Amino acid sequence: MSVAPDAKSPTPAATTAAKPEPITGHLLSRRLLIVAGKGGVGRTTVACALAVLAARLGKRVLLAQTRSKNRLRELFGVERDFSEVAPVRDNLWAVNMTPESSLREYGMMVMHSSFLYRQVFERDVVRAFLRAVPGLYDYAMLGKTWFHTTEQVGGRPRFDLVILDGPATGHVLTLLRIPKVILDTVPEGPLTGPARDNWSLLTDPKRCLTVLTTLAEDLPVTETLQLSRGLAELGLPRGPIVVNRLYPPRLSSGLPKLGFDELLRSDSALADPVLGPVLRAARLHRHRAHLNEQHVQRLHRELPLPQLHLPYLFGESFGQAALDELADRLEGQVEALAAASRLS
Repeated sequence: MSVAPDAKSPTPAATTAAKPEPITGHLLSRRLLIVAGKGGVGRTTVACALAVLAARLGKRVLLAQTRSKNRLRELFGVERDFSEVAPVRDNLWAVNMTPESSLREYGMMVMHSSFLYRQVFERDVVRAFLRAVPGLYDYAMLGKTWFHTTEQVGGRPRFDLVILDGPATGHVLTLLRIPKVILDTVPEGPLTGPARDNWSLLTDPKRCLTVLTTLAEDLPVTETLQLSRGLAELGLPRGPIVVNRLYPPRLSSGLPKLGFDELLRSDSALADPVLGPVLRAARLHRHRAHLNEQHVQRLHRELPLPQLHLPYLFGESFGQAALDELADRLEGQVEALAAASRLS
């Protein structure tokens, strides 16, 4: 049970981030979802699972990646490099954005002319200057993401939802901060209009949320709390936390627990060449599940955001079937979150 913070002894929640605004409406009703978290927590997997779920619900979805190693081939079983927007499956497209291609598209968007872009941006001296501008290539990729949220085809949005598989924690804060820096420091001109539109999108909780992705482990949880604080300081709305790769709680209560504990106390059972390795693996599994639960509870205490839980899927490979299973796991939780929003 959480206790109101004492003025002399603030709780970790009080020092980690301002209290988040409640999430209203359906998570997938936004124009942009940014999947962010520490490296290695499964951001790409979570972004793909959310994209699969949204596409299944009838939305036209673009999964946008930034300088990715192109795991989409493996995950979706398709032979494409996704350097340009390309279909993945029904209602789902993907693109792997690179700094150079994003800057080219952004430049043409700002100048409204491919001829003018070539005359200005493709000169050697201008290229050398642009490479020296901190954050410009990142801003181009963010601008390309924003453009896809506004793109029209036949008088209607080309995509209902764009999911940005963002970079790791420190880099994503830098990326999302760039439009505000431009608005605060750059005189009114070609850069400030798109920056204003970008910032308007990023700060509107009805159109954009950042989905914090983590593992139920010490360092990922700590970085998630830091990321949440950084987003709050920027005034960027936070969505739910996806806790990925959870060990299912097995042999942890009732008669199965009693029987398992009895076997663990048996030297002969542990020494058995067949049963012993199984018992030790089950003991490790239960220990990991217990640690997971401790870190999940820490998140509940220190960051009062809804949580979406995804299990650790054990298997020799991870592809379309695994993504579909994770989308299945997310669907009920996302709908429950929407129902709770309607009742609040």
